[in-house]
Amino acid sequence: MKKEDVRTILFITLSNLGDIILTTPVLEKLHDEFPRACIDVITGAPGKDIFSAHPAVRKVIICKRRPSVKERIHQVARLRRSRYDLVVDLKNSLTPYIVGARFHSNFSKVPGMIHKKDEHLLKLRGLITGMSSFHASPGRYSAGDKLPGTKFFIPVNDDEKNYVSSIIGPTGGKKIVVISPGAKSHLKRWNAGKYAVLADRLVSELGCRVLVVGNDDDREVVRDVVSRMAEPVTDLCCKTSIGALSELMKRSALVITNDSAPLHVASAVNTPAVAIFGPSDERKYGPLAKKSVVMSPEIPCRPCGRALCAMGPDEGCISQVDVEEVFRAARGVLCE
Repeated sequence: MKKEDVRTILFITLSNLGDIILTTPVLEKLHDEFPRACIDVITGAPGKDIFSAHPAVRKVIICKRRPSVKERIHQVARLRRSRYDLVVDLKNSLTPYIVGARFHSNFSKVPGMIHKKDEHLLKLRGLITGMSSFHASPGRYSAGDKLPGTKFFIPVNDDEKNYVSSIIGPTGGKKIVVISPGAKSHLKRWNAGKYAVLADRLVSELGCRVLVVGNDDDREVVRDVVSRMAEPVTDLCCKTSIGALSELMKRSALVITNDSAPLHVASAVNTPAVAIFGPSDERKYGPLAKKSVVMSPEIPCRPCGRALCAMGPDEGCISQVDVEEVFRAARGVLCE
């Protein structure tokens, strides 16, 4: 494959926001390697605002969660008419073969336990020089510098920057800590009462300013955390776009979160995180920013990656993570 022969690229990425963020380095790498190519992106609805702002992206195609057979046939027909030179498919589907692309990514065997960001980048192995020589790090998770092309992409416009400035205002020398207590799975959520105690201690003992974030699905848990706090807190649930959240975290000293999309936003802007993990594997989904810390229970059955736990949603492994140990980890990052 000659790079100058690649003028149109179809990039098939993922559906959930956190997964989408971890795929943006692939888009960045494609743009770096094929600067003259137009890129069309197939993604879930949360990816529209991210990918439509990228200078190399010509079109964003939103993939329905359960398209009908008729809709699938029509989409394949449209994709075939586009005559893509290259298809990079992170879903490992048959689409690259069906649409008749000249070149396409292959199913890649993962060389050991590596972070999902690096696993996605390995889809370019065989297409781009430097990918084939990669070997998995023996560490707990990738430090983000093992593969070429590790830049993330989250667009931030001037309005979002000004909005964040208005929220933060004069800091008075206080360090800003963003807390994100939500997660799609209940098993991945650390207890709201523990988050409240932790946040109060960050304010009263370390003099921090705490801001709590979340999306529409997190309203209840954020309300629970905020209502339990005795110290002042800023509730930003449903008040930040993905760009504003990115800017807010960029200006923060620390992010404390479960395994969720905001964790990957923190990685994208290189803000240290204290990440509280339960059933999911930090080697695949852990924080990538320097000085970050993973807090997880030391029990033999994790990480199981399961959606259900025999102990129930309130007694799952994440419930064994103690407030004191998370506070010590946060203090270690903030006071270093």
